[in-house]
Amino acid sequence: MKLIKYHIILSLLLLAIITPKAMNAEDSPEHYRRLSICNILVCHDNEKFAKEIQDQYLKIPVSDKYNDHNLSVRVVSVDKGNRLKDESQITNWIDKNNVASRLVAKWFDRDILTGECNLDTIRERGLYDASVFDMEIANRSARGIAMLQDAGEDLIGNTFLLMHEITYIDKNKRARVWGAIGQGLFIVAGAAMGSSDMMDMGKSVNDMVSSIKGFAVRVNTRLYRLVWDEERSNEFFTKHYSPGDASVFDNDRDHYRVEYVGNVVSKGGTTSFMGINEDEPELMIRKACQRALDANVADLGKAYDVFRVRTPVVSVSPTITAYIGLKEGVTPDSRYEVLEAEEKGGKISYKRVAVLKPVANKIWDNRFMAVEELAYGADFGSTTFVKESGGDIAPGMLLREITK
Repeated sequence: MKLIKYHIILSLLLLAIITPKAMNAEDSPEHYRRLSICNILVCHDNEKFAKEIQDQYLKIPVSDKYNDHNLSVRVVSVDKGNRLKDESQITNWIDKNNVASRLVAKWFDRDILTGECNLDTIRERGLYDASVFDMEIANRSARGIAMLQDAGEDLIGNTFLLMHEITYIDKNKRARVWGAIGQGLFIVAGAAMGSSDMMDMGKSVNDMVSSIKGFAVRVNTRLYRLVWDEERSNEFFTKHYSPGDASVFDNDRDHYRVEYVGNVVSKGGTTSFMGINEDEPELMIRKACQRALDANVADLGKAYDVFRVRTPVVSVSPTITAYIGLKEGVTPDSRYEVLEAEEKGGKISYKRVAVLKPVANKIWDNRFMAVEELAYGADFGSTTFVKESGGDIAPGMLLREITK
């Protein structure tokens, strides 16, 4: 019976015709289709603060605006003589390590030993009702075909890989700042290990806190998109989906690829370290890294339409609100279209029904540690919008930034 079910699924997928469309959303503001992202840090081991960068980077969660599609490999470490210093070298590393095929395998929860796959992740992220989804597939209905086609192009085809390079810079007093940081870290390490020698290597954590104000972080983020077209969809479902010889997929890993979209580099501005306790210097690194990474993700969405942030309207009365803010790059000049979903034959299409703009003094500061530093707007909980044009809107409709 299991084999019969697999063959039914394969037959349905082969009938899929790829056509562009917008993302899906449910009526509930808590449920909507998200883009899926995988983050990898390129860590240059010989550079200062490399280990501390890596340790704090691994603590940064994936934004709730995206599906977490991270792989088991989160960091690639390279030494000074083996730098990944440009887009072509990083792309070569991605290809050599079969990252694209790993992204595909994760979508189907592929068992590395048996090669067995399933559609659980697609069903869950596609917001398909389990009983309806299974029934439509089993009946080989037109709606079942449309749902699988819809999931392929709108979910798997919207999988992104972000390669981050993080470096610390000091615009004015680099040597003194680095020395102060080193002293503070030795103090913390010495206290933990009970070593007076290590503690003597630094004056005080307070010195580090005051000196680090001249310290800045820069992040270069390169964006790639998983290629999931009709050719690769057909190959996967005819050769690699059904359980059997796992080596078939392994031998064809290079058939899958990602395409380079573009990159952004954070401005390298100094981060405020207000709200950080003197006995937690590691939070200084975390705050600088996380804010710069969030800024880059927001800038990528503004620069490249395929990566635009999407989020549901939460309320419309007494005010229009949504759970986005400074972390997603919202400014008083931002504009957002409101998209209403329409289903036809199991597929979802979207039409613009209104245009919103943020209220200038009601933009939520949802950046990392904004509450601790008592930033204005950190306690808002959402951003308030006003309608600039259009008709009626309802909770659950999607907001998508207008970038052109």
